[in-house]
Amino acid sequence: MFKAVVASCTAGLMLAAASPAFALCSSQGLELMKSLNGAWKGRGAVTPIGGSPERIACRISYSLAGGDKINQIIVCAGTAWKIEAASRVTCMGNRVEGLFEEKVAHNTGAVTGSIDGNQLIFDADSPHFRGRFHVTFKETGSHAVSITQFDSAKGRQVPVASVQLTR
Repeated sequence: MFKAVVASCTAGLMLAAASPAFALCSSQGLELMKSLNGAWKGRGAVTPIGGSPERIACRISYSLAGGDKINQIIVCAGTAWKIEAASRVTCMGNRVEGLFEEKVAHNTGAVTGSIDGNQLIFDADSPHFRGRFHVTFKETGSHAVSITQFDSAKGRQVPVASVQLTR
């Protein structure tokens, strides 16, 4: 369960692929995607449902593809685990949509969401994880990711991870 939570948290740091048949990204969406382009590193914590917090370190690389897509490669590690993942997201207007793949826990799923001001807000859904992600751009060269996961025992979303990233 811990591995699935951590893998799924990493998915929240990721965005993924969608059908190219949709309209192109809005100017607001393109600006946010351009601000992600490049290499990032950061630290934070993950707390699986029913578990204890663990410090994490992450390296994330984003690259723009075709004006409305962004590719991502992510590696995060804590004391007890490591995550390796890849994704691609397509922006359509102010919406994002696609799929992600987490390689260590062999977890894949769908991502849908929106761009609103300086935030990407999206939901991830896979066989091992249902959660919501808030990616907030604080300033040039800095963004934060907070992740909640659906806890079926409580019937609601609960906080499970937070990471601060810089260039």
